Amino acid sequence: MLTALIPTKNHGIYLENLISNVLFAEGSPVWQLLICNDASTDDTAAILARHAGNPRIRVFENKASIGAIASSMTMYPYVETPYVMFMSSDDFFYPEQMGRLFGEMLERDSYVGFGKYTIQDGEQITELQHPGWRARFAEGADDFRALLGFDHYAFLCTTIFRKEFLPKHGVNAIPYDLSLNKKVSVDGLGEFRGHDWNVLIEMAAMHPEKFHFLDEYCGCFRKVASQLSSDEIYVHTGRATFEMALLLLRHLSDYTLRKRIKDSDTFRNAVKNLFYAKFSGVTEQAKQSDNFQQIYKPVILAADTLMNNM
Repeated sequence: MLTALIPTKNHGIYLENLISNVLFAEGSPVWQLLICNDASTDDTAAILARHAGNPRIRVFENKASIGAIASSMTMYPYVETPYVMFMSSDDFFYPEQMGRLFGEMLERDSYVGFGKYTIQDGEQITELQHPGWRARFAEGADDFRALLGFDHYAFLCTTIFRKEFLPKHGVNAIPYDLSLNKKVSVDGLGEFRGHDWNVLIEMAAMHPEKFHFLDEYCGCFRKVASQLSSDEIYVHTGRATFEMALLLLRHLSDYTLRKRIKDSDTFRNAVKNLFYAKFSGVTEQAKQSDNFQQIYKPVILAADTLMNNM
């Protein structure tokens, strides 16, 4: 009933353990694995070839790299199960906890189910304490308000979706709006990083009562060198603030959604505080760059004006 989609590039070192973790570990709820080799130059192809005869694994190959998000969306039309999840090939989940999460989703007829996650940095694993997990239980809260006010807390490695209720974008009705890539790629820093956040915000806007949270650690985000989401590449350059500004303008331009934030002092202030916290991470050198002055600043100012008029 559940398919996992995993794009991978030069992560051969993780693949055997990943496949065992996702597909064969006791308690894992995943039945089908779709995995895309995004033009890897390591031993990824050879590792995946060893699993070619397994009917529960389908391997896709990109002759030229197209990126993780585009690779996942290439596989998405081939999902045949009612439930789907998206993973990075350097992360992993805890099978028994994910199995419990999936079981509770089914019992509650939830469209989104997610759990907490840990962070692995080298040999050290830390249990994250995300403020959004607490905020979503506050008085008057829902996941739309909490996701905008406390950042993206539903890590995709620990999140399961009911496929038929995911957003539908473009001619192929995929859940990720790839037009966001065009809005940001002009800065030379690659694809839009907040796709996962945007999907969850869209789901929370449409189906706020259909989220289920399991208050257990269900998976692990692995920190590796040169990740595109590192502070140096994402936060300090201003890209993180820019992406949040784009999401605020996209979602809060809708009066009904804006009113959901505006009517709550707690979450209106939380959205502003998160936005300004991201801005505070931009270095002074970056603020003088062409990217910031010509691309980021007009959008950031527009989002700031929108929030200050709520």
